[in-house]
Amino acid sequence: MTEHEKLPWVEPLALAHYYRSTPVMTLFYSGRKEARTGRYSYLALGAREVKTGTRFDELPETGAGDLPEWFGYLGYGMREDCEAYARVTPSPVTLPDFRMVAPETLFIFDHVTCSIMRVGKPIALPCPLAVPPVPAPPASPVLNSNFSDAEYRHAIRLTLEQIAAGAFYQANLTRKFFGHLPADYDAWDLFLRLTHLSPAPYSAFLRYHDEVIISSSPEGFMRVEEHGAVTARPIKGSAARSDDPAEDARHRQTLSESTKERAENLMIVDLIRHDLARIALPGSVRVTELAALYSYATIHHLVSTITAKAHPQLSVAEVLRAAFPPGSMTGAPKIAAVGWCDKIEQMERGVYSGAIGWLGAKGTCDFSVVIRTLVMKGTLLEFQVGGGIVADSTPEGELRETEAKARAIRLALGLHG
Repeated sequence: MTEHEKLPWVEPLALAHYYRSTPVMTLFYSGRKEARTGRYSYLALGAREVKTGTRFDELPETGAGDLPEWFGYLGYGMREDCEAYARVTPSPVTLPDFRMVAPETLFIFDHVTCSIMRVGKPIALPCPLAVPPVPAPPASPVLNSNFSDAEYRHAIRLTLEQIAAGAFYQANLTRKFFGHLPADYDAWDLFLRLTHLSPAPYSAFLRYHDEVIISSSPEGFMRVEEHGAVTARPIKGSAARSDDPAEDARHRQTLSESTKERAENLMIVDLIRHDLARIALPGSVRVTELAALYSYATIHHLVSTITAKAHPQLSVAEVLRAAFPPGSMTGAPKIAAVGWCDKIEQMERGVYSGAIGWLGAKGTCDFSVVIRTLVMKGTLLEFQVGGGIVADSTPEGELRETEAKARAIRLALGLHG
């Protein structure tokens, strides 16, 4: 991908909408601008090369340029390359553990300068292009789950017993929903609805023929810049939004003052500090933001930022492996929490709880955590939600948290929030 061309500004959603039927296509869309995130969007079309596998040392090597080169995901199954975790019942939507695609054509959108760089195979741009309207939802699917509400409450009670017995002190217990969409559904329309309902700094649409991943993740897993500067931005601590401004303000205040939610966040910060210390130069791990409150369309979150400087001899694959799976999706201590969640959930998470992003030259990357995400193969779909269970969690409170996290996806699917 050596040919470069500057292009006049077009909104990323408008250009992606024009190419929405491309069989292999990835859009990373910064639908919400935040400090340190949201400057760039990427539209990758076609495939010069595709890599799949199960281990981090199978990830593709990158060149010597200064641009993103490979786009894709790292599924939760990659955890087996990190520790001796056991597989459980396969996920209803089964995809490769990882897939990374080197595109034929890449558009890089700079939202600050309102400019576009095209890299690779030339493509004629139609003119004019407009941002598409938000389409109406399709006929609502009927969803099944690995947990009924009652079963999820019971699973939380069992998890609380394990915490009281000292097995671990936090576990991110999740529940999966799955079903079939109508035969004539349009995956791109579903992405447009979700992006409208839940704008996020890490919105993503990945199509590989009949396999589609649609994400509106607010959470950064890991960014590695040139010369090994590493940033992780875990989310732990949540409260539902309200349409009533006064009630919404009360939810924000309750979250910001919650001893339980802040403790939950701090546990994961400590876990990620430990993960990063394994690959970082001594003394370089820093917490630069602790439990800061961020508000999104359907939910409030507490977000922390941890930075480090990676050992220069380590590859980006080794850096990613050291912190995988994302600590906010596992619990602490990580090995015990992952083992328990595998046992109690009894179904593979698939892409969920992994990471979506790009690999670039000179050991760079930027990956989000796979939450607020739909995964589809043909008309089969699944999505998953969960929360960190700690000693003072309650089954009813954790159930309500999963409902708040699922709200935008359910609305995008035409279901009641």
